[in-house]
Amino acid sequence: MDPHRKAIPGPMAKTSLIPSRKITGVNMIGYLKPIPSNKEVKTAHTSTPTVEHRSFPSEENQIYSGQVNVLAIFDLDKVIRCCKYSEDVKEIAVGFADGTIRVLDCSTGACTHTLVDDECRSYPGPVTSIKHRPISDAHPNSNTFVSTYVNGCIKGWLYKYDQCLYTIREKRQTLGLTYHPRFCKFVTYGDDSRINMYDEEAQIQERAFYSSGTRDVIDGHTCRIFACAFNPKSNHELVSGGWDDTVMCWDDRVPYATRHFSGAHICGEGLDFDEPGKQILTCSWQETNTIQLWDYGSCKVIETIVPDTYQSKLYCGRLVPKTSLIVCGGTEINMLRVVDINLKITECSIRNNPGGIYGFDFGRVRRKITLDTGGGWKKISEIGSIPRVAYVSAKRLQIVDFGQS
Repeated sequence: MDPHRKAIPGPMAKTSLIPSRKITGVNMIGYLKPIPSNKEVKTAHTSTPTVEHRSFPSEENQIYSGQVNVLAIFDLDKVIRCCKYSEDVKEIAVGFADGTIRVLDCSTGACTHTLVDDECRSYPGPVTSIKHRPISDAHPNSNTFVSTYVNGCIKGWLYKYDQCLYTIREKRQTLGLTYHPRFCKFVTYGDDSRINMYDEEAQIQERAFYSSGTRDVIDGHTCRIFACAFNPKSNHELVSGGWDDTVMCWDDRVPYATRHFSGAHICGEGLDFDEPGKQILTCSWQETNTIQLWDYGSCKVIETIVPDTYQSKLYCGRLVPKTSLIVCGGTEINMLRVVDINLKITECSIRNNPGGIYGFDFGRVRRKITLDTGGGWKKISEIGSIPRVAYVSAKRLQIVDFGQS
């Protein structure tokens, strides 16, 4: 018997529980000028929409608030589930609901690589996550992606050669993957309430994290897990969240959760640590308390942020490094927005997207903006410090950045 949930769960992709029909080829849809149908087309705008300026017809009446710069729009012919920039940030991988992954050139929109093998064709399942190992001096650019699928597969790709390096098969729906910030390890999580940790170099499972099953003891998840985040200041600690409305705190030296806090219904990558590793951000798919900051040590809520009158149930969210800003996205007005934690306002937003915002990724910071305050000193605008953001909404991949152009 499936565990009872404490709240109504957030929706999953319609294709997440059934095999997808195989579709071949990608047709990009452009709106700027006629282009032969055999060409892949990118729709791009470089001007900055003004506040509450209604966008071009090609953007399906998206509404921009604040300093939003549309850098590129890719309209594809299949539903996109996730995206990830390459290590050099020159290309971006998108995962589709039919189990294929395509790598697009960020400057031209051309499809440079297609990542699919015979297993993906024979047993298609939506791509749930695409990640690559964090870049460091010890681990330079490897030109690889690791992807997870609803059918339980974990695949490592050498994408420059369209080659699958390895496949790990789990007996569950694998719903996501998170890399360790320093070691060649990653964790996967899914519908069986367990977290598995793997050694990437050996492609073997090292350990698992789960509930002890002890009555009246909460030391593990009881339902689907959708997000994990490693503590940036610890080699052993991580947190996870899912449909059971709890966030579990784990130490990889023990199999059971060491502590937990309740009240966050996580349905996507809506967990993040701040840089000191002392606070946790939760972005929840629920009517209230969608954005909250928690104290990691005490597991007490620090602050609930209600930034504006536009309520949106959130799938994903991340803290912007070295700022007091959050980027988050969700559904039920389908909005991506930038929230200032201190001021508790929405600095920038993109509303009326063609579908819910299921995921996004940070690229490079394009510029730093210095504002003259008129008092003989200058201030660095935090909006200009937000990296470029690539996000997925239905069949659309859109790349934007924020700040004055």
